[in-house]
Amino acid sequence: MNSFRLARLGKSKLRIHLYGEPLVDEERVTSLTFKIPAKVTIERHITSEDIGEADYRPLTLALDQERKAELKRRFAFGKPQAVYVFMFVTFFIMWLAESVGSTLDPNTLIRFGAKVNPLIDEGEWWRLLTPMFLHIGWFHFGINMFALWSLGPLVERMYGSPRFVIIYLLAGIIASTASYAFSDAISAGASGALFGLVGALLYFGIRDRSLFMKTLGPPLFIMLGLNVGLAFVLGASLDHSAHAGGLVGGFLMAGVVGLPDETRYMRRVVFLVSAVALTVACFLYGYYR
Repeated sequence: MNSFRLARLGKSKLRIHLYGEPLVDEERVTSLTFKIPAKVTIERHITSEDIGEADYRPLTLALDQERKAELKRRFAFGKPQAVYVFMFVTFFIMWLAESVGSTLDPNTLIRFGAKVNPLIDEGEWWRLLTPMFLHIGWFHFGINMFALWSLGPLVERMYGSPRFVIIYLLAGIIASTASYAFSDAISAGASGALFGLVGALLYFGIRDRSLFMKTLGPPLFIMLGLNVGLAFVLGASLDHSAHAGGLVGGFLMAGVVGLPDETRYMRRVVFLVSAVALTVACFLYGYYR
């Protein structure tokens, strides 16, 4: 009766905890079906004879509380601090550039560190880092800062502040390197680093698929779909190579630093080698093409 009541309330998934002594045909428990709209999952818990029916409900509630605590711990490894520092630094550089000239002017962009391939060829490698703190107009700045304000705190809570800083900066550098390799246009903006944060969330999805689909998966896929649609609408005005490089770079850097509760260090070495190989390959391709 509770199953039907919960299903009518719109619960799409229902988990039933079945406590009791071992049954003769125990394996059939997991194959039970229910004619209700909800997807039912049965968890079997074998108990001893000294546990009465009155004890079952506290056991189930304790298990639910444990799962809620685990979910809370997963998103409580750090407080959003670095993300606001990045937002302030980006705003300060944008304000400084606009006070000198206009960020819609290529000369101002070049002066304040935009990605310019010929200048990188001449040795100004720092232009692979500075573009993520510079934007082409206030509208471009506003869109990217809103995205950073939306995604950044979540990633920083999941990975902690030191890991977040590494992911954001290095994903941005990989994004600029990919743009250097595959685009000749002058470019600036934090979108490559922002796609790096999306890559970090996708890495979390691979490491904990069940929790990812319950919490982050659907809205993240919707956001990616909207970005793909926006790419078709705006066309050449977007630096697609930087976006792709940032997405892959963020995924690889998340694998390098790992989630705070990961302990398999050999996997991190593999991701580190992959990230270095990708960055070097993109840079050499852009330098010699």
